[in-house]
Parts: sequence; structure tokens; C-alpha cells
Amino acid sequence: MDQLLQPTQNRMNEMAFNLEKIREALKGSKEHCHWQRLTDLGYREWQKPENGKWCYRDMAEWAGETYGEVVKLFILLGACNYQIGNGGFVQYYDNGYASGEGGCLRDHDEDILLHKGMLALAVKYGLHQSDIGSHVYAILAEFRIVRSADSDEDEEDGGCGCSSGEIANTDELDALDHRYYAVNEKWVKELKILAAKWLKTGTNPITDAGPLPQLKKPAPRPRVKLVGRDGNAFAVMGTVCEALRKAGASAETISGYRRKSMSGDYANLLATAMEYCEVC
Repeated sequence: MDQLLQPTQNRMNEMAFNLEKIREALKGSKEHCHWQRLTDLGYREWQKPENGKWCYRDMAEWAGETYGEVVKLFILLGACNYQIGNGGFVQYYDNGYASGEGGCLRDHDEDILLHKGMLALAVKYGLHQSDIGSHVYAILAEFRIVRSADSDEDEEDGGCGCSSGEIANTDELDALDHRYYAVNEKWVKELKILAAKWLKTGTNPITDAGPLPQLKKPAPRPRVKLVGRDGNAFAVMGTVCEALRKAGASAETISGYRRKSMSGDYANLLATAMEYCEVC
């Protein structure tokens, strides 16, 4: 029976991490970081002239199909870590790495499907199980993009087409940035160790899949109508607070809204309303 199962097991291992093909491709590599060596497998192919029309997603998918899902996962985690480290979650989204298109000049999908696919692979291979992994997974799982309803695509961006002016939940993303930076060093160290173990054995060093960590639900963003309340700051604030309460927002969220809405002029009041609610 074991002999009958062996071909299937080998195929499963190759789908996850094709060690033989990876070692062959890495011959002559002078890179000492095992994680970087794995990510180079994809980026090196992307640089070839015949692949010039690829987007970031194409490269990641090719790497996964050629060398295994784990290589794809290390590539996605590498770009995610680099982008957040250089400009936070906003840059990660604006540069197209969360959605997969890549490039500042594109209109990116706020559903961030490639990011969600990365999280699914992280769970499949158990990266969420360690102490540091559970912290990072929770942070990455909370990442979302909320666009304001009436912002212009090229607003004060010099015409580059970036969508940062449309992001309404920048305060939420800034808070995620700080949480990520607090654990980043330990997370990078853990990923380097995991990459080295995969390259040594070709099998997952994490043997048992554990439960997902308890995730924080994103704050609700209810729809509100402010027509007829123009110029009346107290009416606007009261309407928004009531909508947040009915949507189940915490007292902390409502207090944060009130504090921010009162920290500037009427334009700030409306902008804050659009950050916390979908204004129609």
C-alpha cells in the first residue's frame, strides 16, 4: 500500500515545493539569503525580454506552477514585506502588489484578491501557527481598502493615476503599519529560517496545521444620507454617530469619529464622515 501511495505523495510534494527543479535552477546562485534565493526564481524569469508583458501576478503564478506553491508564497510575502516596509499598506496597494496588476499607473482592484490568496497559502502551509506568525497573519488579514465615494482618481497626484487619494481608511491602515513594523524583524527572521528548511528537505517543517487566530472584525461602514444637513455640523455629527451605533460600531470607534470630526473645519467634518460612513 505504501508503494502505491508513493507516486501520489511525490506529486503532492512537487506541487508544494519541487526541490529537484529548484536546486537545478539555483545552481551558481551567489545569494546567501535562502528566502531571497526563492524569490529570485520568479523575478529572474520576469526580467527576460519574452516576459516583458507579464504583470506581477503572472510572474507569481508562473513561479507557483513551475516550482511549487511554497515558492509562490515566499514571493508574495517578500513583495508584501518590502512594500509595507517602504511605504506602508497604502504603498502595497497603490503599487499593485495586493491585487496583482503591479504598477502605479493602473487602477487597482480593492478586493485585493492576490493578497487574499497569499493568506490562504499561508494558512495551508501553517505559517499562521507560530507566535509571531499568528500576530502577522492577524495584521495582514485585517488589511482592506475602503474608497471614498466621490474622490477623483488623479486628485493632487501629478496625473500619475495612483489611487491613494481615493482611500478613505488611511487612519486604519496607518495603525496596521505600526503593528506590522513592531513585529517585522522577528517575522523576517522566521521566514528566512523556514525558507532554509524547505530548501534543505523539500518538505514542510511545520508538521501540524493548527486553528486560525481570532481575528478582529473591521469596523462597520454604514450608509448615511447627509442631504438637507448642509452647513449644520451638529446635525451631520449626530446622523453619523447614530448610523455607527445602529451598525454595531464600538464606543471607541464612535469616540474616535467625534474626536477627529471636531479637529478641523467643516470640510474636515465632511471628510471624516466619508471616512467612517458611505455617504450618499
